[in-house]
Amino acid sequence: MSNTLMILAHPVIENSIGNKIISDNFSKADNTEVRHLDKLYPDFNIDVNAEQEALLKADTIIFQFPLFWYNMPAMLKHWIDKVFEYGFAFGTGAQLTGKKVVLSFTIGSPVSSYPNEIIQKIAFPFQGLAEYCKLQYLGEIFCNDINGYSEAAKENATDIANKHAQKLLELINN
Repeated sequence: MSNTLMILAHPVIENSIGNKIISDNFSKADNTEVRHLDKLYPDFNIDVNAEQEALLKADTIIFQFPLFWYNMPAMLKHWIDKVFEYGFAFGTGAQLTGKKVVLSFTIGSPVSSYPNEIIQKIAFPFQGLAEYCKLQYLGEIFCNDINGYSEAAKENATDIANKHAQKLLELINN
């Protein structure tokens, strides 16, 4: 059976609707692990060896985060810079070759704010990382309108996040 690792970056998960629901649903599935970077490394001092060991055990890697100003949270960028180093992720001795990668993120704004060409620009760095490290990029799963500005919006966001989690679980189980 395949092992799946979710790399979760959310600086205030307690206030999250979408990422909390998605990661909670994911953590209940068989052969999964969620590594919440902001909880593990509140000081940004990454344990590179521990993170590389977690990646080596995984067959599929999911990057999960809320979209912040058209980008990933700072912790995830820092983690990638530290962990995906030469001799481990690429170059001589690359050890992640062939692993699968999924990009999964939430957006608080409506669909109209993020047309397909914008989504492709957001996904581009992860597609490039996958190609450079010889990983198999399975694509991106994202959802919009994940906000809790009102009680109705909160209910809608919960429903959207549960559907997002289901899509993600279906993708990794196929």
